[in-house]
Amino acid sequence: MQLQSRRDFIRHSLLGSAALSMSAGLLPGCAKTTPQTRTLNEIGLQISTISEPLKQDYVATLRQVAEIGYNTLELGGFMGPSMQEFKALLAELGLNPLSGGTAMAGLQSDLDGIIKESLEMGKKYVICFWPWTDSAENKTVADWEKLAQTLNEIGKKIKDAGLEFAYHNHDLEFKVTEGQMPYDIILENTRPDLVGMEIDLYWMVKGGQQPIPYLQKYPGRFPIWHVKDMDNTPEQFFACVGQGIIDFPAIFAYADKSGMKHVFVEHDKPENPLECIKVSYEYLKQMKY
Repeated sequence: MQLQSRRDFIRHSLLGSAALSMSAGLLPGCAKTTPQTRTLNEIGLQISTISEPLKQDYVATLRQVAEIGYNTLELGGFMGPSMQEFKALLAELGLNPLSGGTAMAGLQSDLDGIIKESLEMGKKYVICFWPWTDSAENKTVADWEKLAQTLNEIGKKIKDAGLEFAYHNHDLEFKVTEGQMPYDIILENTRPDLVGMEIDLYWMVKGGQQPIPYLQKYPGRFPIWHVKDMDNTPEQFFACVGQGIIDFPAIFAYADKSGMKHVFVEHDKPENPLECIKVSYEYLKQMKY
């Protein structure tokens, strides 16, 4: 009886210690967990998501955007009779025109004009939304390396003007080329002080890669995130945020490490744009990470 009692005592003591260790996340091989308590204070919108409603009535549409709760926008140019009137409307609605941009053709042909428009609008970022002046077929490693240097040159001019430059990916950056990943070529051959990354989470997953390894491998390089979801079909089509299969809380757990400062909801072809941006906002607003 004494031996059995002693064994029971030791067993229960060990189980109790293990339970305490698990609750603290301190068992060997287990990382200490951080409670998911953070929420997003700023949620932005890439306004191409609502292009159709904007064409019908841009004032009423932007008012709805503000009423939903969005506070930053990614957009190009202005709407209405003048830039000043458009800026006044955004100010009235509490919408900050944070960023905007164009494809490489525009950046190369009219960079001064883009910088001027960005400064006049009060933007902070200029974005390269498409890095080629063609359909990007059959690009080589040398082409991607040359692109990286071009991005550095553009970024230097933008930085000198008092703005920041960022590169937006699609899925082509994740098609292995001559044994190398083009996205890694861009990250490794651009200067962090000249070229930030506007990471599009959907397109990275569509390209067969996952965001978390990149956020870990290149800390501080991703100041802007495009948040769009993917449906659970073989086509892996776009979905409103929170209605698809991308695990956003797990990815957002690396927000600090990644250098994330701003997020923009986006959907390339929503059936009901205003409803889509509403459910997307509501999902992100309640999300804890």
